[in-house]
Amino acid sequence: MNKLFLGVLAMILMSANDATAQISDKLAQYYNKIDAVMLSPQADTAPLIGITPTGSSTNSVSKAYLDAVLRAGGVPVVIAANASLEYLTQVVSTLDGVLLTGGDDIAPDYYGEEAIPELGDVDSVRDEVELALLHLAKNRNIPVFGVCRGCQVINVGFGGTLYQDFPSQRGQQYAHQRVDGVRSLHTVTINKENILYKILGKTEITVNSSHHQSARDIAPGLHVGAYSTDSIVESVDMYPNHRILGVQWHPEGFDGKSEDMNRLFDFFIGEARLYKTAKAMHGKMLSVDTHTDAPLEFEDGVELGKRCGNRVNVPMMRDGLLDAQFLAIFVSSDEKVQKDGKTVRVARKLNEETFANSNRRMHQLLDSINEQVERYSDVCGIAETKADAQRLKAEGKKAFFLGVENGLCLGEDISLIEQFRKQGVRYITLSHTYDNQICNSSSHTADANKGLTKFGKKVVKEMNKHGILIDLSHASEGTFWDVLRLSKKPVFCSHSGARALCNNDRNLTDDQLRALAAHGGVVQTVAYAGFLREDKNATIDDFVSHINHMVKVAGIDHVGIGTDFDGGGGVPGFENDADAVNVTMKLIEAGYSEADIAKLWGENFFRVLAEGDAAK
Repeated sequence: MNKLFLGVLAMILMSANDATAQISDKLAQYYNKIDAVMLSPQADTAPLIGITPTGSSTNSVSKAYLDAVLRAGGVPVVIAANASLEYLTQVVSTLDGVLLTGGDDIAPDYYGEEAIPELGDVDSVRDEVELALLHLAKNRNIPVFGVCRGCQVINVGFGGTLYQDFPSQRGQQYAHQRVDGVRSLHTVTINKENILYKILGKTEITVNSSHHQSARDIAPGLHVGAYSTDSIVESVDMYPNHRILGVQWHPEGFDGKSEDMNRLFDFFIGEARLYKTAKAMHGKMLSVDTHTDAPLEFEDGVELGKRCGNRVNVPMMRDGLLDAQFLAIFVSSDEKVQKDGKTVRVARKLNEETFANSNRRMHQLLDSINEQVERYSDVCGIAETKADAQRLKAEGKKAFFLGVENGLCLGEDISLIEQFRKQGVRYITLSHTYDNQICNSSSHTADANKGLTKFGKKVVKEMNKHGILIDLSHASEGTFWDVLRLSKKPVFCSHSGARALCNNDRNLTDDQLRALAAHGGVVQTVAYAGFLREDKNATIDDFVSHINHMVKVAGIDHVGIGTDFDGGGGVPGFENDADAVNVTMKLIEAGYSEADIAKLWGENFFRVLAEGDAAK
């Protein structure tokens, strides 16, 4: 029987060899060429660009769009014209850019209007697919480029309206529509403050045109980058906070013969390549946000496993490629009282009743966190160490760490520190906005030069002993210096900024930053507008500026990220968990290496966490 089997196997192999021999030399050479390209280091560097077809009845796309993407170095992929939401959700996760093409009119019910007689053909199936694609891409910070109708989709998708037919609704100086099948040409004036000017370096260009609809009311968050001579909106965008750009003309229609139009596609593909790079980094590194107040939202119906209108949840962590998050168990230092007929906030009295109530509140929030994580155990889990977070990431889950914000809940019972550690708590913020039994606060303090109390010094030693990190966000300068003198282990600030850039008592001076670094600690950059700019008009660029300053002063090994989401944190461009990858793109643009970005997103903090666990 073995001989029979071997004989059959030999015949199969001979047949395979004969089949190989049948391949022509030309085909064999071509297959070798394919194999060589597959092994090339450049084989996987080109970004994948999803392109919408021009109608739901066909999956066809004008060759001009494909050529423009290929010419700029992208890989075009046509999105199915009648794609389901399930398909779109799956496919968009593979994309590095989305190109919304030109075509028919958009149904006016998407912007709350009835159709007028001059409305052209609409395609409700295509409308749904493109609006879904835009929404999904925005959630993930995937770059979007809209052409003609695509520019209109961007405006409608974010809450704007259109002229259903601007010739009849407002008149025009010259034709924007095709004349005898040929796109009309006209000039466009570009705003020098806009991203379009940065791309083209011109305030006026000549464009081709083929449309009778255009943006009317501009959606919140969008900027107008250009107008035609008769004041038709010719470009909208979300820069610098989000990488979304639309133009009303057809840059692909110049067939690569216009330097200006080539620059547009080069820019778009460059943005897609940047996203691809950031996405790859997040796949390799372990990212953590060290301070959020999401548990405060649970009592209002917010859930970790759903999009509930807050800033912290598993779906948005997936969108932003964020791996881990600290959930702060926040205990307030103040309370509301009536004074002279007005409701004011005052510091809680430091007595047994306050301590008991604070401890009870701490355990209520802790229980709510455990309940939420258990409810969504298929997508997340509690972590106490870096290894836990890595294991959860390997399982396709998100990691949640526990931190207590405000040592008020310790009361005067030093034994609670060991108990908290056994319950999974990894750090305690010594104070909040008022002085407590442990130390003086940076805000509403009797004296910012005063620091640890006698009990507070015991707390520091006990936290060192049990591996709970000391968090100096909210601490007075006196407390800061006392802790650095007393602590035998590195300390950190879970959510703070640089006082040199924003003079707020919550931020650290350069002297403090240098001292924290010398002590082996780390400062986690906060995304709270009032701590980033004194006028509170902060954006993601201000957030990165604080990172830059603190890295310059303390060094790349001593800075991280702690947003304060759901506790007041969140700025345009870094509004929630989904924008984590947007921060990474900004850091790449700022010149940070992959190794440095991994440090900022978690390696620095996890080093301090591990040293806190080490016996000394």
